[in-house]
Amino acid sequence: MAEKLRIALIGVGVMGKKYAEMITAGEVEDMSLAAVVIRRQEMQEWGKSLTNADGTKPRICRDTEELFSRPEEYDMVLIVTPHKTHQALAEQAFALGKHVMCDKPAGVSIGQAIQMSRAAQESGKIYGMMFHQRLYPKYRKLKELIDSGELGTLSRILLENSRYFRTAHYHASGSWRSSWHGEGGGALINQGQHILDIWQWLFGMPETLYADIPFGKYNDFKVDDEATIQMRYADNLTAVFVLTTGEAVWEERLEIIGTKGKVLLEDDTLHIWRYSRESTEYMKTETVTSRENLTVEEEVITFEKAAEPYPQMLENFAEAVRCNDQSLLVAAGADAVYPLMLTNAAYYSAWKGAAIQLPLDAEEYEKALSEHMEQPV
Repeated sequence: MAEKLRIALIGVGVMGKKYAEMITAGEVEDMSLAAVVIRRQEMQEWGKSLTNADGTKPRICRDTEELFSRPEEYDMVLIVTPHKTHQALAEQAFALGKHVMCDKPAGVSIGQAIQMSRAAQESGKIYGMMFHQRLYPKYRKLKELIDSGELGTLSRILLENSRYFRTAHYHASGSWRSSWHGEGGGALINQGQHILDIWQWLFGMPETLYADIPFGKYNDFKVDDEATIQMRYADNLTAVFVLTTGEAVWEERLEIIGTKGKVLLEDDTLHIWRYSRESTEYMKTETVTSRENLTVEEEVITFEKAAEPYPQMLENFAEAVRCNDQSLLVAAGADAVYPLMLTNAAYYSAWKGAAIQLPLDAEEYEKALSEHMEQPV
């Protein structure tokens, strides 16, 4: 049996600790934890308690400089630090010939995401993103329905997500959180990245985007805690995306209308309506005034709750590294540009009060973001 691939972890916040513990517990079959960067003194004892299933203990590094000075001790790097640090850490790892898995988002701007992808290409190393929701059975079923053409030509999409209710205590839990300077935004660049990744994975990228964002609607800060985004695609496909972190009762709803059928996903229950005839053809040819001759069949699928598929994502990354094949990844690092593009374009649209053509100019957005970073918190 081949030796396990050795991974170094940078960032031991909530998610970093989870990754460290699942790797050392042997939940990721082809991976062992070789090193962990732990800056805070109060975390040192936790770090020393980590032991891989084979009995080996990861090296505890006090900073990234120490980690990067020992490149012979690991094969790949897992980055789970605040957003704006991702680019520099990834570029250093690639320069040392290491494969990189990055937690979302790739950075705070499309420019950073593009630079990370470029560094990966130049190094020839595998670059993956932790967009684990692509493994959810409900989203894989939706993708199958869309890609197979079973829904026909899509005409309208509506998404509403209020699952992530966040308190003032949460926003104050890290000095970098919920600010332009620290996080590069609010809900869209944090909770929204997984949702926007699923959005672009299912539907692709729109041609134009208009965002209505009441910055600091529920909180005393200048970033977003709610956003309503209108999008227009080719062939007049229209879409609305709503995300809020300020509603006590949550809803997670995605409605997709096609010419052959309609789907409604509410949490883990999927309704599928299939038409007896394509709706556009029916409208043009039937000599009735409405739906009299159109029949609709409904199917309901309920997906069981399951553990988050983080171990599967890490195992998938290890497989891509082992095979040296980027195409094996569930979510390639290059894909991180798209949810960031939607996020950055939404902010830019809200600042300008106008619809934005995509793709958004990276330098133009970077300039606008810098201006907002300079504003008082």
